[in-house]
Amino acid sequence: MDIKLDITDRSEILRYLGYRGSEITEVVENTIQEGIALSNKLIKIGMTYRFLNIIERENGIEVEGEHFTLTGKAIKKHLKGYDRAMFFCLTIGSAFDREVEKQMVKNPTLAVILNACGIQAVEKACDALQLKAEEETGMKTGVRFSPGYGDLPLSTQKDFIRILNTERLAGVTINENYLMNPRKTVTAVCGLKKED
Repeated sequence: MDIKLDITDRSEILRYLGYRGSEITEVVENTIQEGIALSNKLIKIGMTYRFLNIIERENGIEVEGEHFTLTGKAIKKHLKGYDRAMFFCLTIGSAFDREVEKQMVKNPTLAVILNACGIQAVEKACDALQLKAEEETGMKTGVRFSPGYGDLPLSTQKDFIRILNTERLAGVTINENYLMNPRKTVTAVCGLKKED
């Protein structure tokens, strides 16, 4: 998968930067362009995904054959009516993290903008992966839901990492606080449904 940022991503990047309709200086505008160009050199997609059967249970959503249940009311409501789901892990790579850290010392403005570009890049890549899954399966994907959203515990991250074999297949590891490395990484689940 090849993801590139361009001028159409500008409004989302500004949203991640916290801009709310205020005037954008020429310096910020130029630095956004620089951040987009630099991001496109750094992005290296790593990903892994699986289509799995899910079963609604009293305590949450059981992932069939994987010895784990997505717990909480939010995920149960989110996946209601689905009996199949895509579980995935996607990262834009560790070079991105290293460059943000480097720019924090050299050019903090660029570092902050580059960080926002990274958020947009990973979201854009997740959207592209969902489209790819829809083409592969002939099914429609629902909205993605990640560990730590709502009342789905962040600790669920370890189960995603395990069932997706992320270290080997995507280069993604997890620490004792359930935070992933590289930082610009998403794990998520989305329902799969036949289109009407």
